[in-house]
Amino acid sequence: MLKVLLIDDEKWIVRSLKSIVNWKSLGYEIIAEAFNGIEGYEKIKQLSPDLVFTDIRMPGMDGLELIRKSNELNRDISFIVTSGYKEFEYARRAIQYGALSYCVKPFDEVEISEVLDQFNKKKQRTRAILHMELLNMLQENEGYSNKLLLETMSKLGFVWEERIGAVAIVVVGNAPLQIPDGVPYIAVQIGRSLKAYIIRGDYTTELTDSLSAEPLEEIAGIGIGSCVNDPADLINSIRDASVAAHCFFITGNKGIWNAASPSGNLDKVKEILWKLNQTRNTELVNELTGTIESLIAEGCFTIRNAMTLYNMVLFNVYNLEEEQLSSYQQLSNRFSHVNEMITYLKSLLLAHYKLSFTPSPKSLPPTTFDKIVAYIDEHFKEDLSLQMISERLNLNPSYVSQLFRKEASETFLQYLTKKRIAYACRLLNETGLSIQEVSENSGFMDYFHFAKTFKKCKGLTASHYREANRDDSSKI
Repeated sequence: MLKVLLIDDEKWIVRSLKSIVNWKSLGYEIIAEAFNGIEGYEKIKQLSPDLVFTDIRMPGMDGLELIRKSNELNRDISFIVTSGYKEFEYARRAIQYGALSYCVKPFDEVEISEVLDQFNKKKQRTRAILHMELLNMLQENEGYSNKLLLETMSKLGFVWEERIGAVAIVVVGNAPLQIPDGVPYIAVQIGRSLKAYIIRGDYTTELTDSLSAEPLEEIAGIGIGSCVNDPADLINSIRDASVAAHCFFITGNKGIWNAASPSGNLDKVKEILWKLNQTRNTELVNELTGTIESLIAEGCFTIRNAMTLYNMVLFNVYNLEEEQLSSYQQLSNRFSHVNEMITYLKSLLLAHYKLSFTPSPKSLPPTTFDKIVAYIDEHFKEDLSLQMISERLNLNPSYVSQLFRKEASETFLQYLTKKRIAYACRLLNETGLSIQEVSENSGFMDYFHFAKTFKKCKGLTASHYREANRDDSSKI
């Protein structure tokens, strides 16, 4: 909901504005009223509304001076000026100061509704761009100053206070987090069914208590990161909160978790895998699973450990370092619980070292590679991995990887990535989808992974790519 502040020195005018339209149905919430310019300015500083309706002639500070002073706050606040005087000079000066519109009293319902509808659409476009810029800054904080980061957050209604700092909360699920009124926050989509909330640090306890009192509907897990006082550290708080939010994968239950101390040490697991590879002694498989189960029982095993383990085992079996999972969601989509993953990895290791997989024949019909490519071309927008395709087509992953190198002179992952990035470019050029939506529709589970991959492939960010192509098309 967009926040609205109403300012007029006549209370009946404020009442008239409140009742003339259904604010909630248009996406607005009236958060406060003020009855002179000075009081209005103080509430603007305190509440950072999205939109202010202000009279021109008021005691203490007139509407034009109010707009001028508020603009100096650099908080991306918009104004609609109201007056009983239909004077061109007032309208001209109001627009000059950045006012959206000039409405003459008595108010017209249709006029007010149209202005609100247009502003809502404009605000949605602007916020989508700001969210995208914020994500890019968090992803590559060494390329941006803290000043620019804080300015972007301020435009999204979040005023940073160093002594208070902020906390990242990550939610896995499709339902929005119910934030109590008055809590400053920014919400950004960082993956499919994955959203990050940046909350002011002094509201963490209040919010945690509020969330704990409500049942988790359509939410698998909520993770709360550590409080940071340097905005450049927000990305670390988000990453830690994401690990905590995926604790449901380890515990098997929905819940709210605080970011814990560093994950368990997998050095012993690596050592056992190395011995297993050298000796092919399958008794080591039980030792391996026993070690993992001990880490889980001690509370030292996280989704981060689980993904590392999964990738290590697949590399050990298939020697495919470049075809690894890149997001926690890929793992939790593939397995409902960590025990299911452990059972799968155990059977995979036993089959490889004891029974051994029957290798795919050295010579397969020419259509085999075409079938693999056709499957990728049809399903690249979905969660896809080399292991999943191999199982679906009943082929050995090592063979599929070798076949790609032979027939396409590139790896499976390179082909899949090129396919996804090409489709993302098409969406950026031909649609008005947000960058997050482009990321999801192109098959990427995680926005940060998409942003990093896109820039690596194209040499510039997705937003800059869209702008560059828009500029080129305008020159034709």
